[in-house]
Amino acid sequence: MAAPKRNLSILLFIWPATLVLAFFFGRLTLSNDPAASYQAALENSKENAKAKSSEVGKIETQSLDDAEMIMEGAIDPIAQIRNALAENDPLKQMALLTEAFSNLNKHNIKEGIALLDSLPDGRFKQQMETLLYNIWGKLDGPAAMEYVQSQVEEDTGGGRGGRGGRGGGDRGFGGDRGGSSSFRNSTAVMSGWAEADPQNAVAYAAENGSSDGGRNTLMLSAMQGWANTDIEGAINYAINDVPESTDQNRGGRGGGGGGMENFLINRYVNEDPQAASQWALSQTDPEVRNDAVGTIARSMAADSPEDAALWAQAISDPEAQSEALRGTASGWAREDPAAALDWALNIEDTSVSSEATRSALSTWAREDPYSASDYVLENMEPGATKDSAAAILTQNLLRQQDPGNALAMAESITDPELQAQTLAPITEGWLKKNPEEATNWIQSSTLPDAAKEALLTPKPPRP
Repeated sequence: MAAPKRNLSILLFIWPATLVLAFFFGRLTLSNDPAASYQAALENSKENAKAKSSEVGKIETQSLDDAEMIMEGAIDPIAQIRNALAENDPLKQMALLTEAFSNLNKHNIKEGIALLDSLPDGRFKQQMETLLYNIWGKLDGPAAMEYVQSQVEEDTGGGRGGRGGRGGGDRGFGGDRGGSSSFRNSTAVMSGWAEADPQNAVAYAAENGSSDGGRNTLMLSAMQGWANTDIEGAINYAINDVPESTDQNRGGRGGGGGGMENFLINRYVNEDPQAASQWALSQTDPEVRNDAVGTIARSMAADSPEDAALWAQAISDPEAQSEALRGTASGWAREDPAAALDWALNIEDTSVSSEATRSALSTWAREDPYSASDYVLENMEPGATKDSAAAILTQNLLRQQDPGNALAMAESITDPELQAQTLAPITEGWLKKNPEEATNWIQSSTLPDAAKEALLTPKPPRP
């Protein structure tokens, strides 16, 4: 038994000694070959970097495309536009283009416009061009308009007729026939320009935008752009500073105001009726205030006649209130003429009631004189208000080329003087065309003898 124990003792001694010798040998080897140690560490580092790069490539598959759109830490909108134009999804393409446009500046926007030429002709291309020209107008209105002008000259072969001819032709700036892309682009530029610099934009439109027909669409575009940022400033300019020659629908004070200012006031009411009402009532010029109040009441009544009526009745100034009540009646009549007339006839103030009734009836008679005639004959009591209504309807029936019903309506007027005034235009023309027929009708009518004599007496020739 002594031999096995001895062998075990030897084995236990040799095993730890071997471990110690191996440890010291390894230390000696490393210390003697530092290059090998460095190379091993370098290889290990490369393997780690390669693994990290592989992981990044898996996570960010579009990192290369994104890098191409970044120049020195800033987004490159031109690259964004190119990337968007390669997109096949229309909705995504629109979103990408819109984002790219927002990053353009006045130095590279022309290049962006050139890139849009690759889009197929159609509505989408027009929308994108309009948006981009509008942005250019905000960035640099004069340069954008100069560029659009150069495109017009190319399209028309240089037929602009010099500076004095701008807008004078059918397809010029602000002309009435604006179907061309140059027309759309010029109005888009003007709208954007006016948002950023309204005074210079409207000055340009006033000088260059009027057409032979007197309609200045450039000015209208400028006013709409101005209204995007300062609607009260735009309205005040339209009231006080827009030349009448550039506003074809301008009616003058007391006649409904200018078409451009009414357009803007209606827009103000749609956007913020309370602010629009406060603005109108704050005007110090009575004529401006009354015109604005009437326009606001008409616009409000088209949506909510009851609210418009309450607002009008709450106005303390008598003149402004009268205009508001008339405007309410007119706007209400566009939606429900019978209800508007019922309301107008029941206004306590007889003079205001008469004006509101006349306003509502005039609106109804322009649209449907026959239904309006039935209402007047069946629902209105005899008197001055009914006579005035009959005179209005007579005129509208004549416009419908219906002299028979016009004469019958005029015959129902009880005021002899008003009746003669209403009949005179009808009978004068009738007596010239068919004197025998006209004379027989006048003599057989229920008109007073004095009225018959006045109508049959030849009028002296006008000087």
